[in-house]
Amino acid sequence: MKIGDIVDGSVRRHQLFLGIIFAVASVVFLVVVYQTGIESETVRYLPYANEILQGRIPAMEYPPFAIVFLTIPRLFSSSEFGYQIAFVAEVFVFFLIGLVMMSKLAKRYRQSQHIAMILYTVLVLLLFEFAVDRFDIFPMILTLLSFYCLVTKRYAWAFLILSVATMTKLYPVFLFPIYLIPFFFNRDWKNMLRGAGIFIAAAAIIFLPFYVFGADAAFNFFGSNVDRALQIESLPASVIYFIHMLGLTDVSISPFQPGVAGSSDNLVGALPDAVAPMMMPLTGVIIAAALAWYAYSLYRMRTDGRDNEDNRLIVLCWAALLTVMAFMLFNKVFSSQYLIWIIPFLTIFLMTSIDFKHKRYVLILSVAAIVLTQLNFAVNIGISGGGTGITDGGMMIILARNIVMLALFILIVWISKDNLKKRYLQERPADNREQTEDQDEVP
Repeated sequence: MKIGDIVDGSVRRHQLFLGIIFAVASVVFLVVVYQTGIESETVRYLPYANEILQGRIPAMEYPPFAIVFLTIPRLFSSSEFGYQIAFVAEVFVFFLIGLVMMSKLAKRYRQSQHIAMILYTVLVLLLFEFAVDRFDIFPMILTLLSFYCLVTKRYAWAFLILSVATMTKLYPVFLFPIYLIPFFFNRDWKNMLRGAGIFIAAAAIIFLPFYVFGADAAFNFFGSNVDRALQIESLPASVIYFIHMLGLTDVSISPFQPGVAGSSDNLVGALPDAVAPMMMPLTGVIIAAALAWYAYSLYRMRTDGRDNEDNRLIVLCWAALLTVMAFMLFNKVFSSQYLIWIIPFLTIFLMTSIDFKHKRYVLILSVAAIVLTQLNFAVNIGISGGGTGITDGGMMIILARNIVMLALFILIVWISKDNLKKRYLQERPADNREQTEDQDEVP
């Protein structure tokens, strides 16, 4: 028996073990929901699925392809709890896909597959109810799959799946330029144009039927995001509310309106209303800065002789993490489940950072942000009931979470910059790396 067979068998057993843990947690979750009658977020998705099956295009706050993942559970049950069971089963399948992809990605990064799978599973379990009771795990896994295809030189699949992910939840679109930058640096115009064409064509193919059969509804997801007020969980909303507590401005909370696409608990008043339109341009500037840093990093590695595949892979992941975090943190909306988006990139970042002290600080801040997110959900939704029931104390929990997330973002920026400056990145020739069946040349 070959050593590789033993290792692969060990990985598969580990995947089975972690899959069983997630399955047990899912069953416990469903039993608790059934016994307590806790309102599930998936109940909001059922009407969308019903409309599709009745031949109508629903007006959603989500991009068109999201309806596919919301409709699949409806094919198995029309009752609310039956729909939720099927939805959790769908999430379980995607969790397993992510588990396999995470192990393969770790192998490509020459990191421990076992540690990668444990980190991935622990982070998902820490955000468990958001994973099984929201649909954000679907675009997250699609993005992970796309990223894996990119680093293994399956470029067509990478851009195709990234487009599908974008048409499920908008945030993956900001990874599109990150995918293109290496081709630009290598003057690989063929793959650059081909990838861009596949991305745009796939998005158009997905969007077209929704536009033809429901023109107004097709654009609803875009308008509902552009025109939204400051959601109370966002960084600017929590800061403005603190200013309000000091008596320096006057604001109030506009509660979530059931049945209204894009509705949420929002902060309203002269100051938040003035700040809200500024957040999208500000987010764009910060994301552009992250992209510029990525391009500069590639240039810097070439000029100091560290331009090899290992380093390019590391910087690629760091840039993806910073870009997604920038969109989360500086946008008008920062829902609790958004933390799911960064799990794959955060896992790789933790494993590829060389300084143990850096890893420890990033992990501590990440766990603190998740704990505060759970506390926010328990206090502001579970106890206060959301909306106008949210107290000053509840808003301070949100502010604390956002401060921790901002500190995490700044720390990751500093670590990335420091690693590049101090040459922490390994200076290994590209042709001296270990080959595997999944390791092709990357851009």
